[in-house]
Order: sequence, then C-alpha cells, then structure tokens
Amino acid sequence: MTTLREQGRVNENTMLIDTMMEGIAGANAVYLVEAGKKCLIDTGPHAVAPRIIRTLKELNAFPPDYVVLTHSHYDHCQGIPLIRKMAKREGKTVTVLASEKGIPLLEDQSWNRVFDPKERFKAINDVSPLKENEIIDLDGLSLRVINTPGHAIDQIALLDEKNSNIFVGCALGNKWGDQLFAPPFMPPFWNQDDFYASIDKLRQIPVESISLNHFGCVNGEEEGKKLMDEAVSNYEKWWAIFESVEEAEKLDDIKALASLVKEELNLVIPDFKLQKTSLKLLLGFINALRKPIRKPPLRVGDILFPKILEMVVKGYKISKGIEVHGYRIGDSPLNS
Repeated sequence: MTTLREQGRVNENTMLIDTMMEGIAGANAVYLVEAGKKCLIDTGPHAVAPRIIRTLKELNAFPPDYVVLTHSHYDHCQGIPLIRKMAKREGKTVTVLASEKGIPLLEDQSWNRVFDPKERFKAINDVSPLKENEIIDLDGLSLRVINTPGHAIDQIALLDEKNSNIFVGCALGNKWGDQLFAPPFMPPFWNQDDFYASIDKLRQIPVESISLNHFGCVNGEEEGKKLMDEAVSNYEKWWAIFESVEEAEKLDDIKALASLVKEELNLVIPDFKLQKTSLKLLLGFINALRKPIRKPPLRVGDILFPKILEMVVKGYKISKGIEVHGYRIGDSPLNS
C-alpha cells in the first residue's frame, strides 16, 4: 500500500504530526487541518502535549481554533488540559468537540486505568457534543461527522470532502507497517457488531485517502478499499487465535502468545525508531550486555510488540466478560 508513514503533508490542507509517543517514531499521529480556521484532530497522551504545542507553534497554528477527538481513549485526548492551559496563557480559548456519546467518558477518564492502573488521567470538561452528519466548518473546508463505533463507543470518523480524505481514528485497528496490523479490540468498550456495521458504512464512502492515528495516511481509492477488507480479515484472524488460546488458558503467557501470533499470521515486526536520546542509550546498554552471552540485539519492535499484545488481551478478556483491573464489560460512566 502507498502510505505516508512519517511526519509531513497529507494534502494542501492537512499535516500529519508524529507525536513520538513513548519516544517512538511512527506509533501515534495527530492531524492538523487548516483552512480559514485551524483544527487539530486528536492530541495524543499527556506526555506528548509539549511536543504537539511546539510543532503547532512552528507551523504558526497554535492555538488551533478547534480540537476534535475521534474517541476518548487516553492516547487521543489527554493532551487537552495542557493545550487549553497554554492557549489561556496567550489569552485564547480552544473549542473542543467530540461525539455526544463521548462527553461522559471524557468527564470521567478513570476507566482509562484499564490500560495502566497506576496512571491518573485528567477529566476533560466543557466539550461540545457532535452528532452524526454534523458539519464542522473551517471556513473553506468542512469536516462531516460519521459515527463509527466498535473500537470505542464514541469512535467517530471525520470526512474532508474537499480533499476526499477521511480521518478514521482507530476504527480499523492499528496498522504499523505492511505486516503488522493490530486488531481493533482494545479495552474497554469493544463491540464486534458495531465494528462490522462501521466498516460497512465506511465502505460506502468514496475517498482517495484514509488517515489513521496508528499510523499514517493510505493513498488511493483502491488501496482504501483493500484496507477495509484487510481490517475485517485481520480482526477475524486475531480473534480466532485468541479464542484458541483461551481454551488452552494461555492468554496471560504474553511471550508464548507473541510467538504464536507471529507464526500464525506470518508477522514481521517493523523496526520502530527511537527518538528520545535516553531511550537510545538504554537500549544500547542492554544490547551491550546481551552481546557477550551471544543473545541477538533487541529491537524497539521486539519490546513494543508484547505491550501491544497486553492491551489487545485486555480488550479480548473484557469483551468475554473477564474482569481486568476491576473492570467488567458494561461498566461505564454511560451507565451511571
């Protein structure tokens, strides 16, 4: 597939910004859309907000007029508090928009502890609700809201009809490289029926490019159709593996599961690049220790892949009614 997988311009109105989440290039993206007004699509987690702000300032785009959230997972929205704070220092405000179903999930972000029980996630208030087919007017370019639940209850896509580009968040899954496509069943709100319905809806929309948060922009109408098909078949393959492992009660053996998934799906883990100097030094030190005992050097992807698997396992378990960090399917601020 023809995919832009590094920071750069997607089209004349849109810039892909690599958040460098956890110091890794090519793992997480946000998008700046500019016309008469400026709109940031997603923010990344709290830790990368300073980088996003610096990048926007370099692009003469801070603060943006709008921030639109594709969904309320922490790695898409927790940059909001700092962005608002820094905008306020300049005497400006940022309008934050998200699906109407995401408002309570943003106001109570505690459920994100399913990813990291030790982390404290900040509440995000004063968010304007968006409904299906609502238009966000950027003065010369409009974004149309499309509800695409499955990965998350409040997952939305945003259609830029001018450039025939659609921002899909994580609706399809996380595609890192040509041979690593992590499935969309992340915790805690995965819903298979909604996923299939959302894919069918997206297939009906002719576009020339699809912008993914994880990671990059896929170009070409036919390439986009192939990506939709791949998203479904990829999900079904991963799910079948997890069901077979569940019967053998080996879901918690991440090392064995990683080997099985790689073998069954013929995965090639991309060689992610570290951008943070301290992490580069740490990895170099670890590999220096491995050399005398004739162990192959670790790559970033070798470290990242088990973490990806751990998150997917949590999503699978919760969808099967298995408690994870005190969270069970159906537990949600939406039900309170």
